[in-house]
Amino acid sequence: MKRFLLILLMLALTACASVVETTKSVGKSLEANVIEMMTYSDEDESSPPRALEEINSEVLLTKVWQRKVPSDKAQRFSKLNMALSDGTLYVANHQGTVLALDQASGESRWEVQTGLPISGGLELGYENLFFATSDADVVALKLNNGDTSWTAQVSSEVLSVPRFSDGSLVVRSIDGAINTLDTTTGQELWSYIRDVPALSLRGTSSPVIKSGGVISGYANGKLVVLRLKDGMQIWETSVAVPRGRGALTRMVDVDADPLAGERFIYAATYNGGVAAVDIRSGQIAWRRSELSSYKSMAADWVSLFVVDVNNHIWSADQANGSINWQQDNLENRRLTALVKMDQYLLTGDYEGYLHVLSAADGRLLGRLKVSESAISSAPIIDDELIYLKDNQGVITALRLAAQP
Repeated sequence: MKRFLLILLMLALTACASVVETTKSVGKSLEANVIEMMTYSDEDESSPPRALEEINSEVLLTKVWQRKVPSDKAQRFSKLNMALSDGTLYVANHQGTVLALDQASGESRWEVQTGLPISGGLELGYENLFFATSDADVVALKLNNGDTSWTAQVSSEVLSVPRFSDGSLVVRSIDGAINTLDTTTGQELWSYIRDVPALSLRGTSSPVIKSGGVISGYANGKLVVLRLKDGMQIWETSVAVPRGRGALTRMVDVDADPLAGERFIYAATYNGGVAAVDIRSGQIAWRRSELSSYKSMAADWVSLFVVDVNNHIWSADQANGSINWQQDNLENRRLTALVKMDQYLLTGDYEGYLHVLSAADGRLLGRLKVSESAISSAPIIDDELIYLKDNQGVITALRLAAQP
């Protein structure tokens, strides 16, 4: 009850402000902090995590290697992922440490202490590793040794992953701006500015680049497509419409990264469900309001896979949105975004488990206790290995196989 009253008090205070001050530092938005507390507090007992039930394991998960990298003071709402290239696993933490590890063994190839508050990344391209910071810096490091290639500055804090394509690096900031930089020099090529709502989830979706277009979702439920070469707007559409009378019920934040297919762009919103948008016209093809989510989606060639706000997992038909199956045995377990691996779906949880589901029918096929700490970022996959990083900086490489 005390926590509920505190939320109401903070909402009352922030209602006096008509706009959120643009900032280059973390945590200046009281509205965002209220949503952070409401959505993620470990002390919230209103939606307890579901206890794990015994399952008949149909897959075998084995550890290939595990190692500890410099500990990380977890920042839950930034998108700081690992990256893979040519046998090397690249890792960073929010205190500015960047490492290159041998993908097969986990042995260190190089380590750099940048001293920067890294908050968005990692992205690869043109022999560089790119990341962004809560101080609005964008940095390129050389892949072979970690030396700095260039540093540039954008308009505000970055909590998303910069995206590389065709010599350009597209960076989305929390103030709604999209800056596109030359990947060789860091020089700005073009920028796109738009307003953001005063009240939103803490975090932003990362831009997606598809067929010469930049796709970006916003906290007002808008989906925008820009031309990569010059930033000209191609179309804009509302993938969710605010409903209700209260500020919280009217939030329709597109916090999950859009997913671009050949025919549709799929956008998940916090209060507005999932919508399929025609990639050429921007027209809504279908919408499923029950699939509200702030986690990135996965897909195969026919189905879309979604973790909703209650951590129920859904499979929907990409063409018409019809539901194939739903899995609720991992309810409220603070799952990561889903990753597709062959016929499997993978997700980590707050207790350090990796779960394996069937993409065909949603059955739980296996799990492994990988860590004593939460896994908060999605697994990454390469060369038949699965890589996980927990909140204490422990990286684990796993191999998945069907039970003999």
